[in-house]
Amino acid sequence: MSEAIDAMRDAFGQLSAGEADVPRRLAINTPDGVSLFMPGYLPARGDLAAKIVSVYTGNPARGLPVVNAVVVLLDSSTGVPVALMNGTSLTALRTGAAGGLATDLLALPEADTVALFGAGVQARTQLEAVRAVRPIRRVRILSSSGESAGRLVTELEGVDAEVASDPVHCLEGARIIITATNASEPVFPGALVAPGTHVTGVGSFTPDMQEVDAALVTRAKVFVDSREAALAEAGDLIVPIREGSFRPEDIHAELGELVRGLRSGREDASEITFFKSVGNAVQDVAVAGRIFRRARSMDLGTVVEL
Repeated sequence: MSEAIDAMRDAFGQLSAGEADVPRRLAINTPDGVSLFMPGYLPARGDLAAKIVSVYTGNPARGLPVVNAVVVLLDSSTGVPVALMNGTSLTALRTGAAGGLATDLLALPEADTVALFGAGVQARTQLEAVRAVRPIRRVRILSSSGESAGRLVTELEGVDAEVASDPVHCLEGARIIITATNASEPVFPGALVAPGTHVTGVGSFTPDMQEVDAALVTRAKVFVDSREAALAEAGDLIVPIREGSFRPEDIHAELGELVRGLRSGREDASEITFFKSVGNAVQDVAVAGRIFRRARSMDLGTVVEL
């Protein structure tokens, strides 16, 4: 995870500097779900890749994961495919790492209590990343059924973890809030978030989905992975914009601008910061490139003749 967080620093820095070539992702909807096609090129290391990720919320009833994905890595000097990777685990890793980077840049140094909304794969890697950058001692977890939250509590070691009874209980004492759910409506009241809290939202990815309400967005200093993508896809921001309580220019900075020192982050201990991630192909490209180089150096993987 620490290496993945470092990869996110590099990737977002190139993105905000205009060095990355990343077309807006293409979404294709079917009656049962959506598939996203995400290509990208990072010239600093010559990494070229494309990810296909599908989100089908009805899959658990079929015994299948909600999210499935593959990543294809290409040799940027020849265009020849050099690796096919499990995009599901890579997506979880890079999404968690982006949240970890945002937490490292924006959360109070002493923040040690997490409110975690969601208990799936994404929630787990978000928590793993936050624990890599902050001295987390306490975690409260709230999931839609409660069963997945209970399972996660039993698996966590080295922290005081418990299942929250409701959103208010989940927020008690939290200075880091993570939302990693499939919810279409806000999962907690933004008015209850304490000063000095950092919030990371990764679950909503369409213009009509909200995990975080307008009350939180208008109280917070807002950061995104990409302004263009967030304003096209992030319902957490788009809905308040439609309602007139938030403006596109109210987005304070992209994460890459913080990495490059072009914009300020947290400026006092009482600020609420909110990082909204919709995901960007540079994350997949950066992590895929590092995984491939590491696997090759360790002689891992299976060679397949196409």
